[in-house]
Amino acid sequence: MSKIRFAILSHGHIENDLAWNIAIPFPASIDNKNPKTEWIKVPTFSVLIEHPDLGYVLYDTGSCPGDEANRLPSLTKAYFPYYAKREEFLDKRLESLNISPEEISTIVVSHMHWDHSGGLKFFSNTKDAKNIYVHKKDFMYGLCVTHQSTAKFAGGGYFKDNFEFENLNFNLIEEDQNLADGLDLVALEGHTPGILGLLIRLESGNYIFPSDAVYTAKNYGPPAINPGIIYDTLGFQRTITKLNLLQKKYNAKLIFPHDPKQFSNLKLAPFFYE
Repeated sequence: MSKIRFAILSHGHIENDLAWNIAIPFPASIDNKNPKTEWIKVPTFSVLIEHPDLGYVLYDTGSCPGDEANRLPSLTKAYFPYYAKREEFLDKRLESLNISPEEISTIVVSHMHWDHSGGLKFFSNTKDAKNIYVHKKDFMYGLCVTHQSTAKFAGGGYFKDNFEFENLNFNLIEEDQNLADGLDLVALEGHTPGILGLLIRLESGNYIFPSDAVYTAKNYGPPAINPGIIYDTLGFQRTITKLNLLQKKYNAKLIFPHDPKQFSNLKLAPFFYE
């Protein structure tokens, strides 16, 4: 296999109640009718892959500038405030590696929630903006949620403007698909109607990025624990089964999207896993 490597690009963090990530983490009981809550900081990031045939491939894009300020609605800012410095957004992270958005040949958006798709703004009118992959069911659901309303943000994590950045072309995927040698798109479900996970096979080992299909190692288990935000609980269980099989088949490490503990132990760009 030709050599592949990837870097993790950090894009700040989101704060929220743990109960959104782990369903009922502190259940009430007759002896403790008002259990504590826990306010946590969760990472948000994208993955830059350097591939011998495709060049630079991007998995997820982070948020759009303004999401940390006034772009998001007040309700979202109250429950999921986002914090990032300007240099933490995708364009500046790429610039720090001497890469421009125009050099990205292929973009995989795991799903169209604002913290994963907002960085598509940086690819408006670029020549390679036709090579954007997203799960068909998620894309169609997000369109319905956002475009049946006049509001820019109609709930459910979807933001109308993120579907309408100029001159982007979306390739809609429903099934597992080999993207290139060593790169496989993995169709998952649960968090939304459809998510694109990514399997990367390196010389040093294999990695699976499940995106928000599985927030954290605790969600993955065993035993698997549902997140508080979920579209389909049965779909989540099917995702866990599928990922277990893939992990065993490829002896792969899972890198979760919003796991503070795991993220603190990851090496970030400019470091490359290879």
